[in-house]
Amino acid sequence: MTKLSAPGHPFQYAWHVPDLDKAIEYWANVVGVGPFFINEVDSNAMEGFQYRGGDGNLQMRVAWGQSTEGQIELIQVNSTEPNVYHDLVPSSQVGFHHIGIWSEDYFADKALLTERYENVMDMGANTNICYFDTSADSGNMLELIERNDGIVGLFGMITKAAEEWDGTKPARTMAELMSG
Repeated sequence: MTKLSAPGHPFQYAWHVPDLDKAIEYWANVVGVGPFFINEVDSNAMEGFQYRGGDGNLQMRVAWGQSTEGQIELIQVNSTEPNVYHDLVPSSQVGFHHIGIWSEDYFADKALLTERYENVMDMGANTNICYFDTSADSGNMLELIERNDGIVGLFGMITKAAEEWDGTKPARTMAELMSG
């Protein structure tokens, strides 16, 4: 396998959690990371969403926070159907799930990774994000994320909020992030 378009250290570290609010409280009050911005995700609203090559159904709450240069992602799955998160971490447990890496050439990088690993989830036609099962080599999954102005801008706002955070209100909505 040749190298990916944006090699280097991962920027995102993600945990599956059965209780998102409890996890945010831990990260904020024990580790000192925050604030976290919560997004409700429903795969039914994503054109082209696929799990293991077929149609999938996934409802989840996702929260993003920033710790220096590393993004912390917390994922609470609310649907009971098989999904990429429960493939690795049982629904009732907290566990490390994946690292996220940027891609400067998403389709070429996706093709390279597909030569070696199973593509287990595509987030849909309107967003170039997918997951690979790298657990045999790493113990976790790998999320490939197309680096584009929209997502870089979003994650930049989360970073700025973390730099300015005074420790209050660790759980916030995406609307609060967007309103500045």
